[in-house]
Formats: sequence, structure tokens, C-alpha cells
Amino acid sequence: MPQSWKWKCYAVLASFLIGIYLLVPTIFGFDAKRNILESNGQPVPWYIQVFPKKALNLGLDLRGGIYIEMQVNVADAIKRKTDLFSTDIERYLEEKNVTPAAILQPNNDGVLHIRLSTADQVDTLTNLIDQDFGQVFAKQAVTTEEGYPTVVIAMQKTYKDYLEGNSVKQALETVRNRIDRYGVSEPTITRQGSDRIAIELPGLSDPDRAISIIKRTGQLEFKLVDESKSQPEIEQMISDARKEKSIPEGYSAEIISQINENLKGKIPETSEVTFEVIRDPITKKIVRGAPFLIIRKAEVTGDMLQDARVSIDNNEPKVNLTFDKTGTENFGGLTKNNVKKRLAIVLDGYVNKAPVINEPILTGHAQISLGFGDYQAVLKEAEDLALVLQEGALPASLSEATKTVVGPTLGQESIMAGLKASLIAAILVIIFMIFYYRMSGLYADIAVALNVLLILALLSIFGATLTLPGIAGIVLTVGMAVDANVLICERIREELRLGKPVKSAIDAGYSNALRAVVDSNITTLIAGIVLYQFGTGPIKGFAVTLSIGILTTLFTSIVVTRLIYDYRVMKHKVERISI
Repeated sequence: MPQSWKWKCYAVLASFLIGIYLLVPTIFGFDAKRNILESNGQPVPWYIQVFPKKALNLGLDLRGGIYIEMQVNVADAIKRKTDLFSTDIERYLEEKNVTPAAILQPNNDGVLHIRLSTADQVDTLTNLIDQDFGQVFAKQAVTTEEGYPTVVIAMQKTYKDYLEGNSVKQALETVRNRIDRYGVSEPTITRQGSDRIAIELPGLSDPDRAISIIKRTGQLEFKLVDESKSQPEIEQMISDARKEKSIPEGYSAEIISQINENLKGKIPETSEVTFEVIRDPITKKIVRGAPFLIIRKAEVTGDMLQDARVSIDNNEPKVNLTFDKTGTENFGGLTKNNVKKRLAIVLDGYVNKAPVINEPILTGHAQISLGFGDYQAVLKEAEDLALVLQEGALPASLSEATKTVVGPTLGQESIMAGLKASLIAAILVIIFMIFYYRMSGLYADIAVALNVLLILALLSIFGATLTLPGIAGIVLTVGMAVDANVLICERIREELRLGKPVKSAIDAGYSNALRAVVDSNITTLIAGIVLYQFGTGPIKGFAVTLSIGILTTLFTSIVVTRLIYDYRVMKHKVERISI
């Protein structure tokens, strides 16, 4: 036998053994056993350690889980950033001896109205804004509001575009961190378009809890309660507003926004209404809402948190907060200057508690109470809240754009259906090839089986995820591999009919079929590359499987079957082949 034949034979044998080696963790579930042992701090057995850590991942449609697309509400980020800038501008102006009567963002759209005490400060203010905030804001108008000379400045478009892009990027990283800490294995989190985030969470047992953690804005604010109106007055105003504008009962963000819109002119411009929602301790449904009139501007925010931990106090789970240096100073100053006033702890727009400040709190610590009820449920809620606060608030709220939940049962049914279809197809192909091409058909079947083995092994190496479209890609690849072998067999038959010796017929058969086989596979490979480049989700999975399958098809069809023919001709000196 020629030396080149032996090397080719070694290469095929090595690829077969390596393929088996790579698939052992998938076949015997070593990756799951390894994760369980490592998470419990137990040693991993040697027979697991000798095999690779990576195994073939199953997609959502096979394993069950959630696919969800979240819309990032970038308008929220603009509103919040403008609020923070208003605080900076106020401090900056005070340092420059310009004391504004008020700084308002009336429409929450990135436009600030700076009211001044005297008209001679307008030019000074304009120059200061141009000098130190010119890259963010530009003067829009000078007018008079409530008798005060007012300078209107608006966020620049370039900065607004930057802020929108950065908000989506930051939201994506925050969601990724939360999911990592939640403990979901193999999550896929990608950006979709300009303002969406696509999240795939396979194998979840509690999808609602995961969605709740992802969506939670985690915006923590400390705001003073405006006590210029009594509680009965506030309740009466809200009741009148609901009746006048037919605002439905409820306490969603949209309803609260409608109430505040209707109360304009009836409450101070610097204040807004929100609610403390009271939930049933057992069902956790909202039973009523206690209204609060609070100052719009937050004095201290969750951005100044250093730590958030769960503690148990009198059998009640609570979240203890520790502020960083800036937060400690701001919180200390806030409580020092407002003793005997009420301070509302506002989480995601709702009042959590509104205790009276009895004395200055200079230690930089605060506490959030979650109420009573089912102990385990409240504890879980406290743990989730601490997780959200530790990982930081989202720069903008998220809303569900699309959601698909695949149950593990449906996933298992999909696996069994896919396996059944593949098995039936494989048996029919094997029978047909052997029936029609006899021994040569069996050679082709061996090549196709090795082809499937190599596809799965390569998917495992790349850490790819096998989905139903991926299985379709494998089935299509098997069809192309069979087609390549049919072409080769037919060309060999033609040469034999012409009376050529076996070796010459095989040489000519492969030579004549090679071009057609390569052409058809290369054109399909190009289509696979295009699908991978521009497709998303399942389409990409299909493209990866198809592209890998084409490469292995060329290898097994042209190299493996040829080795078998050469072995028969050169080693056994056969003068006829079964074809």
C-alpha cells in the first residue's frame, strides 16, 4: 500500500476517535454532573476530568426555556440624566453666585427651564451654561414663567444620540450581570437593532421569577414628602382627577402619569403624586394604594449605593443598604437639614416607606422593609431586590416586546420527534443505498455515519447550540452527502460499462464526479455563510450546522469512501466491485 494511503487512513481513524472522545461528555451528561459536583464543592471523578468540559448544548426548543425581547425605553434615560444634570447645574450656579429660583423639567424630555430671581442674571447664566455645559445643553429660548425670567435649555441631539446608544449598551450589561448572578447556565444575551435586547434562558424552572428580575428597573430614590397638602386633600384631588378624565382604577406607571398630568396647576410644580401599593399578604395582589405627594427631584439615589444585603429582623426579611462616600455625605446632609420631615424611599416609582426623620443619619446606612406574609416568598423577594440593587439600576425601564416560553415537556417531545424522524430517514437511506448500490452503497452509508459523527463533534468543540433548525441542517447535510455518493457511484458505473478495469473506473469515477460534488457544496456553503451573517437565532443555528456539515461531507465523500475502494483494489486485488 502506498505511504500516502496509510497517512490518509490514520487521519480518518484519528478523526473518528477524536469525534467519539468529544461526544462522550454529551452522551453521558458529564457537563451536568460536573456542574453539580463543582457547585457543591465535591471533587470531580477522574473519568469525567479526562474528557473536555464543553458538551453539545441544546437550544430552547429542545431543552425548554424563555426567549424574550426587551424594549429599552430610552426616553427614561434622557429624563433621569437630565434630572442629574439639573442638580449639577444648581450646585454649579450656586458656586458662581447665581441662585436659580427653580430648575424644572416640565415635560421630562431633556428640556430644562431655569428660573432666575432677577433678569440681569440671564446673560451670566447663558454664558456659564455655554462655558461648562455646552457639549450637553444649548440655549433654546429666554422667556418669563410665573413672573421669573427663565432660560430654557435643551439637550443637544448629538449627546442625546450618545445617551440612547449608551443606555442600551449599559442595560445589556446590567441584564447580563443579573442573569449571571441568578445562576442561569448558558444564557444568550444579544442586542437586537437600536433599542432591543434579546435574551435566551434555557432550562429554567421558574421563568416568571427570572423575567421579574430582568424587567425590574431597580431605580432607588430618596425623596422628601411634600406636606403642603394634607392626606385627605391629596386623596380628594386624585379622586376628582380620576372622575374628570375617566382615569381607570389602578396604580400602573401609566395611570400615575395620567393623574400627575391632570393635577398640573393644583399641586406644586416641583412635586408629583405617587403611591405606596398595599398587597394582600397571601396572594400578593395589590388591594389598595396609599397616595403620597413627594418632591420630584431625588436627593439620594441608588447610584450611590455601596452594598445591599438581606437581613432578618424579628422574623422579617429586610434589605440593608450601605452608601458610598458621596451617598453617605448626601444622605447625612439630607437628614440633617430635614429633621422631623418625612423621607420617602421610592423604588421603581413606588413609595416603599415614608418614615419621619427623627435625627440626622450620618452612618450611611438605611433599610428597606418588605412587609409580612409568606416567609419564604418575602425572603425570596428580599433576595431578588438585593440582587437588583447590587448589580445597579437599569439606565432605563424595559418592556416586553416579544416572549416565547418553551416548556421542558415540549422540548422533550421535540427531541423525541426529531430523533424518530432522523432514525426513520437514516434507515430508509441505508436500505436504499445498499439495495441500489450493494456493497458500494454500504461504503457510502459508513461515510454518511462518520459525517454525522464529525458534525456533532465539531458543534461540541465550538460550543454551538443544537436547535430544531440545527437538526434540519443536519438532515439536509445527510441528503447532500448521499447525493455526493450517488454521483460518485453513478460515474464509476458508467466507467465500468465502458469496459474499463476496476481501478481505472474508480479513478475516472471520482475524477468526473469531483467537480459536480465540489460545485454544489461550495454554492450551498456560500448560502450558509450569508445566512449566518444576516440571520438571527434559529437561522444562525441552521447556518452553522449546514456550513460545518458541508465541510465534513466533502471530507467523508471524497476521502473516506475512496480509501475503502483503494483498500479493496490494492490490498485484496479485486477485479470486480459490487456497485
